[in-house]
Amino acid sequence: MEEILNPRLEKNLNALAQKDPLLVAQLKLIEPNKKYEVYIGSDPLNINIYDKERKVSLFYNEPLVEIKEKIKEFELYRNYPFLYFFGIGNGIFYKMLFSNSVLKKVFVFEPELELIYIALNFADFSEEILSGKFSILWTKTTSFNQIHKSLNEGGQWIYSKVYNLHLYNNYYGDYQQECYDVHSIITRALEHHVLAVGNDSIDALVGLEHQIFNIPEMIHSPSLKEFVSKAKTTNTAVIVSTGPSLYKQLPLLKEYAPYVTIFCVDASFPILAKHNIKPDIVVTLERVEPTAQFFIQTPKKAQEGVIFALTSIVHQATTKAITKGVKTFSMRPFGYNRFFAIEDYGYAGIGMSAANLAYEFIVFCGFERCIFIGQDLAFAPDGKTHSQDAIFGENETQYKPQDEINKKILVPAYGGKGMVETTKVWQMFLNFFEKDIADTPYAIEAINATEGGARIAGTKEMPFAKALECVPKVKKQPIKLNPPTKERIKANEKQAKAKVKELLDYGYKKKKEVEKLFLKVVKMTEELERLNKANKLEKIDFEKMTKILDEIDDIKENFKDPTFIQMFSDVVQSYIVHQELNLAKILVKPVTTLIEKQVKQIDWLYTHKFWLFSLAGGMNATLEIVKRSAKNWMKLPKKYEEKENEK
Repeated sequence: MEEILNPRLEKNLNALAQKDPLLVAQLKLIEPNKKYEVYIGSDPLNINIYDKERKVSLFYNEPLVEIKEKIKEFELYRNYPFLYFFGIGNGIFYKMLFSNSVLKKVFVFEPELELIYIALNFADFSEEILSGKFSILWTKTTSFNQIHKSLNEGGQWIYSKVYNLHLYNNYYGDYQQECYDVHSIITRALEHHVLAVGNDSIDALVGLEHQIFNIPEMIHSPSLKEFVSKAKTTNTAVIVSTGPSLYKQLPLLKEYAPYVTIFCVDASFPILAKHNIKPDIVVTLERVEPTAQFFIQTPKKAQEGVIFALTSIVHQATTKAITKGVKTFSMRPFGYNRFFAIEDYGYAGIGMSAANLAYEFIVFCGFERCIFIGQDLAFAPDGKTHSQDAIFGENETQYKPQDEINKKILVPAYGGKGMVETTKVWQMFLNFFEKDIADTPYAIEAINATEGGARIAGTKEMPFAKALECVPKVKKQPIKLNPPTKERIKANEKQAKAKVKELLDYGYKKKKEVEKLFLKVVKMTEELERLNKANKLEKIDFEKMTKILDEIDDIKENFKDPTFIQMFSDVVQSYIVHQELNLAKILVKPVTTLIEKQVKQIDWLYTHKFWLFSLAGGMNATLEIVKRSAKNWMKLPKKYEEKENEK
């Protein structure tokens, strides 16, 4: 039997090696028949597995009968493009499941390596594994970063509201903790994606307005490319954040300041200035006006000799408050920034905090070592949110749990000693750190020397004093950045003006298409309501409705067009994505009769009425913001003013 099965196993392992080589390495160490015994009936698909330790079979009844019953149960899920299971069983159920053409991907989390090994003997999954349709994960190595990456592929996080982790069968009921841990990782990853999109388009519009307003100053300042090429003057970078634990680290930081490169988040700048510690780089990415206070309330002398690494979306009050040192700008990887394609200034700031951005800079620069201090990402035992001397105080009320976004949650504590309380916002920062550290393209030594707060997976934990032991006491050289040449400034200015015009021309054309379809949908829904009132629903013109639904699909194709995505996605995604989460619930509803199909079509039409209204509104707001902000530094053709009067 082994000779017949080996070629199939080899084929599966070869495919799996291209997707998850670590899992393959672990499977090759398996000792067959150690914990499990395999029994095959007269039908070669009738495969039962006996657990010799627990003295129980995987299937209570005849395996093939149970599997066929399970396939019938999952008829309810036949419109689900993504499914999640705990337990691989003998693998046959999944092979049968893949006959459904709607199914795009199946995740299977298995706590027993030997069962993965056995299942790969009995069915050829090589095609599904290579195409990414079948993802087999061993629970002991399943991580947040691994799931986060998977959810990014294919947009399965859009189906967050219909997510369910299905237990394969009763055998896996004894793995409650492992099942709970996997569920927690998946929900955390799904939640991270949804929260990262945001729930307020105003933030995106403000960022867009600031980005366009700041273009003239940005293109006259040293670029991100220049900064990355010059910022590394030591091997060790220290990210100074403003958590409650920072204060105790200040004496040691002051002692080593001449020998390490200090990346200070904006909120920590006043604290360092008060203690006569000069950072090399101060990082800020917030678009809000209060951020300027970190520089207004700091002596101007403290700004001298400092590089201020700003994102292009910062408020003009922040740029005005920085009057000494050198300002350098970088564009965050938002669509509208990529659209302007002023490449020397992009792209950094995929994370949500200044410290997340600082870590990105450190990796871009190629530092060998990164030490985190003050990166608590959790409440201190006494409930404090920030360090002593923080200008907004040690107990910022915005971090206190007031709603679902800011509610307290528990995460593993620094040093692995129990759990600490945090918030959804801080957990987002934590998620980005863990993802970015895991994705670092070289072997950086990431050290968490916070000595408190939350554990950051992927970092070494050690006291700040020990982390500094390997730092040679050799004085660092100052960072010197050169501004762009006049020719480069002129070329970038020309590019920016051309891109503003392109955005407006393309944008108004697309907005008109959306508005035209919206009016068709309104007319159709009004007709439906009229027929409903007259009790004449049999007269609904479903042929006409189908054509409108096809037009909706055509409009949705815009979200595959790179130009459309870059221009509008960042502004409209906060409400469009949240509507898509609800649309996914309609999409997966099973349909067995003509009536059910027609009801589903009506639901789809009505839901897209607001979807189109929202999209058109977001597009219009984007275009108006672009015009308003660009007027500060360029002359717009009259035709764009006429567009405004047409409204």
